[in-house]
Amino acid sequence: MTAGLPPSRLPAMTIVARRTVHDGFVRLDVCEVDTIVRGEHVRLEREVHDHGDGAVVLAFNAAARTAVLVRQRRAAPLARGTDGLVLEAMAGIVDAGEDPAWTARREAMEEAGLVLGEVTPLGSPFSSPGTLTERVHLFLGEIDPAASRGAGGGVEDEHEEIEVIELPLADLAGLADRGAIDDMKTLLLLEMLRRRRPELFEPAA
Repeated sequence: MTAGLPPSRLPAMTIVARRTVHDGFVRLDVCEVDTIVRGEHVRLEREVHDHGDGAVVLAFNAAARTAVLVRQRRAAPLARGTDGLVLEAMAGIVDAGEDPAWTARREAMEEAGLVLGEVTPLGSPFSSPGTLTERVHLFLGEIDPAASRGAGGGVEDEHEEIEVIELPLADLAGLADRGAIDDMKTLLLLEMLRRRRPELFEPAA
């Protein structure tokens, strides 16, 4: 039970069968589950997508009061009818046996050429528990001002083409307030930073 919440009165759910119907970058399983719905025993089919866990870091420069993000074209938003461009905090899949904090540091270097100093973990929520097994490990990362920056741009053999964008945190917050940021994990990290370090969102002196 999660601390601070009352015990759940919902009936248990049990997976009684599981079959894989697709196994690519995303694995799609169909799970048969037994449970009780409104007093009646039922067996339901539920589709479950598994592509591992992710790590995401919002990299910020406290002295300059800026954040460094990346912008790239994504196929899924393109399929929804947008131009596919998404502004995002750096993120990637956690490799087997890898510390998620190291994943965050690796992605910051690969995508934006950044060396991070202190990295603060903020939890590992499910990204979309209706269908995904993925937990996303959330981090705030302070950019090491003494370290030189690399070119970034992504990894060539992963066919990444990435723009690196540095914005004042006040401007980034303004984009969020206008509903102009389409990536949920970036919005979440931005709001968590705004609550923890509100002074960073004031214009730099």
